[in-house]
Amino acid sequence: MPKPTSIRAMQFIVYFKLVMILIVLVLSFLLFAIPADFSGGWNDFRTDTLKSMFGIADQIFTIGHLGTVALNFSIPIAAMVLMLFFIRRRKQFPALITGFVVLWFSSNNQIQLLLSIVILLLFFLRSTRLYFRSANSVEPEQEIAAQPELPNTVNGELQDTPKLAPKSLTKKKDVQVTIREATPEDSETIHSLMHIAFEEYKSAIPPSSALTETDESVQEAMRSGKESAVILFEDDTATAMVRYKYIDDAIYFFRLSVIPSRRRRGYARQLVKWIEKQGVSKGLNISRCRVRQSIQNNLVLYQNMGYEIVDQELIVRPDGTVKALTLEKKLGV
Repeated sequence: MPKPTSIRAMQFIVYFKLVMILIVLVLSFLLFAIPADFSGGWNDFRTDTLKSMFGIADQIFTIGHLGTVALNFSIPIAAMVLMLFFIRRRKQFPALITGFVVLWFSSNNQIQLLLSIVILLLFFLRSTRLYFRSANSVEPEQEIAAQPELPNTVNGELQDTPKLAPKSLTKKKDVQVTIREATPEDSETIHSLMHIAFEEYKSAIPPSSALTETDESVQEAMRSGKESAVILFEDDTATAMVRYKYIDDAIYFFRLSVIPSRRRRGYARQLVKWIEKQGVSKGLNISRCRVRQSIQNNLVLYQNMGYEIVDQELIVRPDGTVKALTLEKKLGV
């Protein structure tokens, strides 16, 4: 799963520190392997080299044994390996503790110390906190094929008005999930799904503008070709939808809606993947969306799918202001 830049940077630095330590061990072995009496000044040279380049303590040279060198680095090596494990498992507190352990054992070398400080600073970035927090908030991904079908069909059969999934309906086993392009005649279904999904933001300040849209406005936008939409079905029940349009070299999607009782099944991800495939099929380079900064779950979802924040905007409305974030993902066309 794609990670935010701060997490990738953190992992890169830890790997880099591990490589540095391995280089120290290899050079230590090579330097100690040459007999001290090989040259009159060799012993002083190897001592000064290891001390100045790697910050190895004096007592190592009095013992002159590679095992002592390895033992000196065993704890920071173990701490860094554990840190990588905890980062991958999104365990923030254990990862932070191991980071302090690595910092403690980096005091003998300025480069290692600086890198350890950078790692700890990355823990306090917003994107890092969202990454660790998303362990329990992001819907699990489901690998179900989500290809566009013929307009106004489900499993090859013509449909009239699709049924909406009731809010209280529980999940069924082995359901068949399909995604199809919507037509203007589906505007009522699209509008209903949107209102059910965005109802939770009715009390937000300001409330979501999705709640002010009407069936007629959605239908007019689709008939005019200004925007399109796709609907996701569980069997023959409309469960989720997303609207989209093309802007320059980007496909822009918005109003992503999943009925509350059907969330945490990967449907939002499937719709976003459908959008990305649609953008690729049109030869577009970018997939773009915009979210409220205050809705952390949505932001985490998109960032974990490879989207990055490229712009922010303060939208002023009569009933309040909204800080909106624009996110983009390169489609690699």
